[in-house]
Order: sequence, then C-alpha cells, then structure tokens
Amino acid sequence: MNTNEEFWARVSNYKKLGLDPLRWVAGCAVKVDLTTVIYPALHMIKPELEKLGVTINPREDADIFPLREDEIIVKRAIYDFKEPRVDTQWLADLSPTRALSLVQVHQKHAGNPEEFGNQLTEVYKRLSEANIKFTVGKGHSIISPYPDDEFALFEFVREGTGRPSGFTLANNDTIQVIDPMDDPGSQSQAFVAISNALNDLIALGCFENLRAYPVYDAPSDEMVKAIEGNMKQFSQQHNVRIEDTGPLRRGRLLIGASVIGDMYKQPPTHYDFLTPGMQILVTRAFGDLAPINTYLSCVADEDYLNKLEQSGHSLEDVRKAKESAIKVMMEPNLRIGQIINGLCPEFGDKFKENEHVAATGDLSGPGIYIFKELADIAKAEITLDKIPLAFPEYVKFATESYLMDNGTAGTNGAIAMIASEEVIKSAISSLERQGHRPQIIGQIIRRGEPKLIVPKEVENFIASKSILNEMTIAHS
Repeated sequence: MNTNEEFWARVSNYKKLGLDPLRWVAGCAVKVDLTTVIYPALHMIKPELEKLGVTINPREDADIFPLREDEIIVKRAIYDFKEPRVDTQWLADLSPTRALSLVQVHQKHAGNPEEFGNQLTEVYKRLSEANIKFTVGKGHSIISPYPDDEFALFEFVREGTGRPSGFTLANNDTIQVIDPMDDPGSQSQAFVAISNALNDLIALGCFENLRAYPVYDAPSDEMVKAIEGNMKQFSQQHNVRIEDTGPLRRGRLLIGASVIGDMYKQPPTHYDFLTPGMQILVTRAFGDLAPINTYLSCVADEDYLNKLEQSGHSLEDVRKAKESAIKVMMEPNLRIGQIINGLCPEFGDKFKENEHVAATGDLSGPGIYIFKELADIAKAEITLDKIPLAFPEYVKFATESYLMDNGTAGTNGAIAMIASEEVIKSAISSLERQGHRPQIIGQIIRRGEPKLIVPKEVENFIASKSILNEMTIAHS
C-alpha cells in the first residue's frame, strides 16, 4: 500500500470511529480556542458562578493547593449537557473543595463565548443544588463533531486535613489522537497524551508521587484494551501510578488523563518578583505540531504537495520530521521537572532572586502566547529576541497555508523558565548535562503595563490575527 492509499484507509478507519482527520488537515483545532471563546466566556459567567458557590481559578499550568497529612480524596462524575443528572446527596456527602474539569462541546458551541458560557452555567446550576462550594482549579475544553456527545467530566477533590508539608498539583489534558497516520491503539497515542497532561505539573517542578486518572474511550472493547495496555506500559516505564478509572463508555475515541502530584518546595509562581533584566530560557526549540499537519495536508491534497516540493522539501523529509517530533512528544520531561524543582525554595522559605526560578510556563498548547499570559499576570513588559523552532520550514509552510492558527504550539512541549542571569546559567548547565539544548530567547524589560514584544518574523509562524493582535511586533 503506498502512502496515499494508506492515508485514505486511515481516514476511512477514523471516520468509522467518529473522527475526521481531514478537519485537522484543514487546521481545525481539537481544543476550544482560549483567547476568542474560553476567556471571554469565563469572564461573562464568573459573577453568576460565584453566586452558585463556584470559583474559577486564574489561568495557571496546574491547580496548586496545600499538601497535608491526610490524603486527598478524588472522585469522578460525568454529566450530559442536555440533561445533567446530579446525585446531590452523593456530592454533598463528598463535600469537595476543588475540582478539575474536562468539557467536550459540539463544534457549533465551540466558537461562541456566549453559548459556551451558557452551557457551563447550566451544569454548575445543577451542581449548586448540592449546596457545596468549590474551586475549579484547572479546566480543559475540547470539540466534538457530534451534537449528542457533549459532556462535562469533573474530578472532584476533597482536600486533606492536618499540617501542610508542601503542595499538591493537579491538571487535566485530553486529546483524541496525536498522529492520524497511526492506529488509535498504538503506544505513541497514549504515551503522548499522558506525557502532555503531566507536562503542566513538570513545568512547575512537580515530579513526585505522580498518579494519573485516565480519561479514555473507544468504539470497541479491543481498542479500549489496547489503550489500557499502553497506559499500564507507560506507568511501568516512568513510575507514574495509573488509577483504575475505567473507560468513559460513550463510544467515541478519547485519550488523556487527569494527573496529580506532590511537591515539597515552593512552586515557581513568584510573579511579583519578576524584575527587569531577568532572562527567559526555553528547554528546547518548539513548534512540534507543524510537521504533522504539513504531512497530512500534503498526502491528502496534491496542491499542498506541489507547493511543498516547490519549496525544496519532499514528502519523505516531512515524514521523518513528523516521526522525530512524535518521538520527542512520547517522552515525559521528568528530568526537567527535577531541575526546576532544584531551583525552587524549600517549603515555607522565601524566594531568593540569585538562587531560584521566578516563573515557568508550558509552551505546549499556547506556544509563545504563554509569554503574553505571563506578562498579564505579572504586569510586566516582556520581549522575545528570537523564536527557535524545531522545524521552521514546516511551521512557515503550515502558517502560510493556513493549516495552523499558531505554528509555535506543540504537545508535551518545551518548558520556559524566567530567572536571574545567575540562575539561568545554572539551569543551562544542568539541562545540557541531561542532553537538552536550552536557549535564552528574551528578557523582562520593565514592570507596569503588560506587553509582549516579539520579532517581526512571528508573522511567518502565527496565522491567527486574534493572537497577533495581542502582541507588539518589533519592526526594527
């Protein structure tokens, strides 16, 4: 079977599973857009949710709350949007103080902040009938092409009691597949999905007592068992405890996890201590998704292939880049987490500029937009001097062809650190000893007005006007 025949066979198989790789080829993201939908929706519904006893945490890589003597209790509940049946007695007995959320909405609701916000509010109204108050520490939202496949999944958490000794960190990240040219039950799909969920914890220096509560499903028992087997294999290889949650049993393909870990240090969220002259380091070049999108597009459409070949690249070149990117995505960045942890204050100690990392960020989903979010949180002016890309030629191709809104994004991507020059030198030394290739890409200019200044070349890497409009392009 040649490449083209294999592609269309894969498309046919995935369509039988309720997914359409051609939507990805056209550049449609599986995630609901943060800047145009999720943030405006949350801003709109925040007052109503607070009346219902629900607090939504500000944007962070993970939920962070005290680690205490008694263990936390985690229980899962799933509700259909059309008719959310809430067991209020069960919820009242559990009396959760926090929650992680995964929301899957039909594509017609995914582009409208008002519709998206209204759907969320209706679910929370039903939850409020249990007369509880809790904080949604981290949320994740994805898109389904099927109107009857909208749901909200909550990992309800009742925090422990007793003396605090550190922090617990939690996150959810769920995808459908990472590579439509591979079987959904292949090891790469599950390894990338769990690694991606863990990366938000790792970016904050959390790598101890990691456990995953899988979020997965498939149309057949055979595929479900394959995904389960891959997750167990991941657990054995990387010492991440897999909790037995079972599949969602909704019959659609999903692969991801809610992940929780413990940390006996102060996480690098010292935004008030960001000072002019602090440097920005990334652990590696980024933009890993571009070769996947480019490869699929060129196999599916001869016009894209001709355009690629005219630029001096072959389909085989892109395939090798795609395989290289997926190999990197499959490996959790646990050693990077250990390095960050080593540059954090002990629990209860104060931040010291000449010893500790001030802030970090996971570039996976947002790409360089993470620095705009950091600028907003810290009320700082940040400048990026360069944008190192793992596959610049394919990022540019995907951007020019409107295959991706943000070519700097990835999955289980690079991690950024912001710290003094002295601490950055120490981080570089540690990272290079582990075989990484870190780079300094920018710095903090001043405190005051939030601003992200980026080089003009960013216009070759980001197609979304809404993202570009939130950045200041340096023309000199």
